Amino acid sequence: MQIFYPGDAGYDEERSGFQTGLRHEPQVVFAVENVQDVEDAVGHAESHGLEYAIQTTGHGLTTATTGVLISTRRLNAVEVDPATGTARAEAGAVWQQVVEKAAPHGLAPLSGDASDVGVVGYTLGGGFSVLAREFGFASDRVTRTEKVGDVVTALEFELLPVERVHAGELFFEARYEREVVEAFHTWDLPDHVTPALTTLGDVVRITFASTKPFDVGHLRVAPVLKEDLGLKPFAEVAGRPLPPHTYQGDNVLLRDLPLEALQRAREIAARSTAEIFLGVLPLGAALGSEATHLLKLISPRLGVQEQHEEVFEAVRPFVVGRSRNFRYAVG
Repeated sequence: MQIFYPGDAGYDEERSGFQTGLRHEPQVVFAVENVQDVEDAVGHAESHGLEYAIQTTGHGLTTATTGVLISTRRLNAVEVDPATGTARAEAGAVWQQVVEKAAPHGLAPLSGDASDVGVVGYTLGGGFSVLAREFGFASDRVTRTEKVGDVVTALEFELLPVERVHAGELFFEARYEREVVEAFHTWDLPDHVTPALTTLGDVVRITFASTKPFDVGHLRVAPVLKEDLGLKPFAEVAGRPLPPHTYQGDNVLLRDLPLEALQRAREIAARSTAEIFLGVLPLGAALGSEATHLLKLISPRLGVQEQHEEVFEAVRPFVVGRSRNFRYAVG
C-alpha cells in the first residue's frame, strides 16, 4: 500500500478522478491493494475521528472529503465463472474489465454506456444498464457483497447469456427537437427495449438497445442526420472511455411525465443561461419501479444547480425521488 500526504509526489494524481472540476482535499490518501490495506485505512480514519471517502474513477463524485481518501484503483481484480454465470469484481474494477472477461464465454454484465465507470459505485447506485428495461437494475443481480466498514471491497453478481444486441442511435437537427421529443414520448415502446433521448445543443440523439429486434419507424418524424442501427457485440454497446472533464448533473424520478411538462422542461433548458443537455429515460418493464421516467440534466461546468432546478420545476408535481447514478458534483 502507498500512502500520500499533501505535497507528496503522486498525491495530486491519486486524489484526482474523471471529474476535473471538483477534487478531494484529503489529509491523507491510502492507495489500497488488498483487504488488509482497506482495514488499515478505515482503522486510521476511525481512530483519528476523520471522515473517509472511497474513490475508484471519480465519475460520480458529489462531495469532496477533507479527511481520509481510500483510493481503490489498485484493488481491481475481476474473475468470471462461466459455469455459474457469475463474476466477482473488486472495489477498483471498471466495467470494461468485466465485459472483456465475460465476452469469450458468451456472457455480459448489466453495465451502462461508459465502460470506464467503476463496477461497485455504479452498482451501489442501482445500476441503470443499456438493457435496463429488459433485465432490471444491475443491483438486482448482486449475489454477494464483501465489506470492511462502509467500504465495499468486492461484489459478486450474475451475468447474462448475451453476446450481441440490437442497438444503435439516431441523430436529428435541433430545429426538429419538438417533433422528435413528441415522437419519442408517444412511442408504443416494447418492454424489451431500453431507449434514451438526449438534447445535445445542435442535435437530438436517440439511443436504444435490446436483445430482440424492434422497429424505430415511429421515430422518423424528421430528416435523420445520422443513424447507426444493427446487431452488435455487447462490448460495442457498453461504451468507450471518455477523457476526464468538468461537469455537473442531476436528475429526478417521475411517477408520470405528461408531454406538455416534458416540452416545457425542454424549452426552459434550451433558453437557460447555462448550457444544459437534457435526457429522458423511460423506466417501467423489468425495472419495476414506481417511477415511469427519469429526467436528467448535465452541464459542462459547475455552479449550475439553480438553472437545473428551474428546469425540474416544470415536472415538480410528478417527482418521487432521484437516482444516485445520475448525480454529479452536487451535494
